[in-house]
This record gives sequence, C-alpha cells and structure tokens, in this order.
Amino acid sequence: GVKADVDERTGEVIISFGDVYFDNDSPKLKPQMKEILKKAMPAYAKSLLGDNKISDKIASVEIIGFASPTYKGKYVDPNNVDPNARKAVDYNLDLSYARARSLFQYVFDEENMRFDHQKQMLPLIKVTGRSFLAESRPRKPAAKAGGDFCQTHDCRKAQRVIIKFNFEDKK
Repeated sequence: GVKADVDERTGEVIISFGDVYFDNDSPKLKPQMKEILKKAMPAYAKSLLGDNKISDKIASVEIIGFASPTYKGKYVDPNNVDPNARKAVDYNLDLSYARARSLFQYVFDEENMRFDHQKQMLPLIKVTGRSFLAESRPRKPAAKAGGDFCQTHDCRKAQRVIIKFNFEDKK
C-alpha cells in the first residue's frame, strides 16, 4: 500500500510521500509522512530481515537525507569556493542530515512505531546527509536556468530521504 521506487542495482528505496514533502528549511516529519512510514518500514524490514538468506548478507541500512540546491531562495553553486557559498552548502548538508535523523528517530522510537525486525535493524542503521551535492542535476545558477531555480526544477522532490541497504563485501 506504499508507493516506492526501488533501484535493484544500488539497493536504494525512495518512499513516495506523494505531494507531502519537508517544509523548506525544516527536518520535521509531517503527519502524512509518519503514516506512510508506519506502513513502509514494517514491509521494508520484513523484506530485508525476514529471510535469513538475505539478512545474513546485510552489512548496513542507510537513511540518507537530501536538501534542495537553494539557500535563502537562491541557487547554490557547489563549485563556488566563496565563503558565503560554502556557508550555504554547509547549511544544506546539515539540513540533509537532520532530515535523515528525524526519520531515524521517528522509526526507531517504540512509542511511535513497533514492527517485526525493528530491534534487529537498529544496529545496522547509518544516518547520513548528502545534501544536493550527490545528485545529478544542472549545476548552473538559477539566473542562467531561466529565473527561479525551483520554478524550473522540482525542489520539493529534492527534499527527501532515501533508505538503502548495503550487502557485506564477501571476497
């Protein structure tokens, strides 16, 4: 009952929150996001950890947060080494981490959720923020992109969290 995109090559699962995304400059989960997580996380945990053939190979489960490539309404050029540009990149990286952390805190707080394999999954979790730096999107200032960057690119969808499993590297 939850829409998600799964990249079988990388193990990344992007849970669709529909039209509900993080508010700008906020890591706070919205009520609709929490309801989707209550459906998605038990299914995800069961698919990874419910089968010993798979669970024995799982090295980690990453919760990765992202932010849009904007700061104070302006596009952030990640190639700009100016101190103000670095401040914007740092801010978005911190926001990305805070978004991943808020999902982690919600999912693994037993007052919010209880599901099979929750305790088994907890020690496998890594929480990281990638900001927009890891994304493949146009890296040109908004003025060259035809006005406001978020009007020509869907910045809301950049404000997301990916859940990814990693297999152990057996040589």
